[in-house]
Amino acid sequence: MRLTLQTDHALRILMALGQADGRVVSVDELSRTFSVSKNHLMKTSQALIGAGFLVSVRGRTGGIRLAKAAGEVNIADVVSAIEPDFHVAECFHKASCSFLPSCKLRGLLAEARGNFMQTLGQQSLSDIITFQPGMTSNS
Repeated sequence: MRLTLQTDHALRILMALGQADGRVVSVDELSRTFSVSKNHLMKTSQALIGAGFLVSVRGRTGGIRLAKAAGEVNIADVVSAIEPDFHVAECFHKASCSFLPSCKLRGLLAEARGNFMQTLGQQSLSDIITFQPGMTSNS
């Protein structure tokens, strides 16, 4: 299983903001920190805002910050909100397969996907971050 680049960016944004301890951080600053396109991070930030993980702060010193405490942000919820689908094999989204209905692969992969999400569901943002000096605020 492989997560999309947008989900990777989303998790990195959340981790950086978790380390920022409530401070507002600009997308431009995150772009420089991660060496990632500002446009990509802006799109991902909008998705995280829409899902309720971030809030946008407007103005000259604006940016983004966590919408709730890091301990309340469940990693599985983030991944579920950002990932477009979890079709780990073609048979998850294609009804015709020469091995159906006797194939057991689909069930095995579905179980593995469930275990993956269960593991992520046991972790909050605060569980996966450690404080790292260097994130600056926009103030």
